[in-house]
Order: sequence, then structure tokens, then C-alpha cells
Amino acid sequence: MLITGSWDRTVRFWDPRASTAQQSSHEVPERIYNMDLVNNVLVVAMASRLFHIYDIRKMDTPTQTRESSLKFMTRALACMADGQGFATASVEGRIAVEYFDPSAEAQEKKYAFKCHRQTINDVDHVWPVNALAFHPIYNTFASAGSDGTVSIWDHKLKKRLRQYPKYDAAVPSVSFNCDGTKLAVAVSYTWEEGEEGAKTAQAPKIYIRSTGEEVKTADVCIFQYGLESRSA
Repeated sequence: MLITGSWDRTVRFWDPRASTAQQSSHEVPERIYNMDLVNNVLVVAMASRLFHIYDIRKMDTPTQTRESSLKFMTRALACMADGQGFATASVEGRIAVEYFDPSAEAQEKKYAFKCHRQTINDVDHVWPVNALAFHPIYNTFASAGSDGTVSIWDHKLKKRLRQYPKYDAAVPSVSFNCDGTKLAVAVSYTWEEGEEGAKTAQAPKIYIRSTGEEVKTADVCIFQYGLESRSA
């Protein structure tokens, strides 16, 4: 099943194998900017900082309606690999980590932080966070920004594990492969400077990185180190 979302304010389900591909259409109150799915949970990020969370088996009404924790437009969205929550990012260089469980205890764990920022000649520069991707095994996540950098984060420890060397243009998209041993990084001009910037922009590129220890959570690394020490 393929799920699409559009500025026409609909979420549509498609079955490419069927003679009539479109299976159902569901209206939402705002333009759709991003969507992601984990298990049976679909998160839809819309204009006006609005979020709907659906059980795809019952699309007639959202199970939860939320307002973004970030003040500016949602640029990226990704669900956690363990199905516990999701992360969102904004044009203002911030990422928010949220949890599906509506209980007060779970909601106390949500937080937001600044990233993809740099001080140059005493001037603070802020870039949009264009993409997020959770590692399918370790549940850490990658963020990519218009500053040309990709970082790996441990959202439970609230720390950055690694920032890769800067690319020569903005990074609009990143994605892990199915076992997380590779990270695809798309690099291209993202039109922050309009047509003038496009005149000198380089051709788009896609880089494939092999991942290592930097995508693992700290507790996994400590556990593996303990096993290696005992075996030695």
C-alpha cells in the first residue's frame, strides 16, 4: 500500500496492484507538509503547525491532534524505529522529540533543541533542518541541514554522537538502508538564495556513507565493549 499526502488537503491510500489504484481518500484541515509511518501509526504534519496522528486501520478520525512544539514551519518528520514517538524539525534550526503515549509521564519526556547553527564573525547563522531519518536498529537519528552538515543524535541521552565533514552544498534529504549499515546523503542547491544562487549552484549529488560506531547508542557501545573485554 502506498500513502500520499498533498497540499490539496487529502491523505490518499493506493494499491499499485489493483486495477483501480486509489483505494480511499481522507480529508485533513490543512495542507500536508510531511508524513511518516511506523507500524500502524501515521503522523501527518500540516500547515499552521498542526499534527494529526492516525491508526491507519481507522482513518475516519485521528487518534490524536497536536500543535507543533516548534514555533516555525515544519520542514521534516520521522518516526522512531521502536514505534514510541517521532521527531520533527523546523526552518528555524530546531528539532523536537515527541512521544505517542498521551500520559503526563510520557509527555514530560518530550523536548526540543537547537541545531544546524554556527557563529561566523560574531554573527549567528541559522539554517533549516531539511531531513530526519531514524536508524532501523539502534533508534538513533540523522539530521540534515541547509548548512551542508549531517549529524547523528542519541535522542535518549540528548547528545550528538557525530557530525560528518561538511558537504559543498545543502543537504535536502538523508536515508538509512534497511539494516542501517549505509546512509544515503543527497546534496543540492535548496533555493534559499532564489534564482541568483541557482546560477552558481553545482550539480546535485548523492553520497553513500558506510556507518560505524557513531550510529550506536552509548549503552550498546558499552555492552559490546564489555563483551570484547571478557572475550579477550
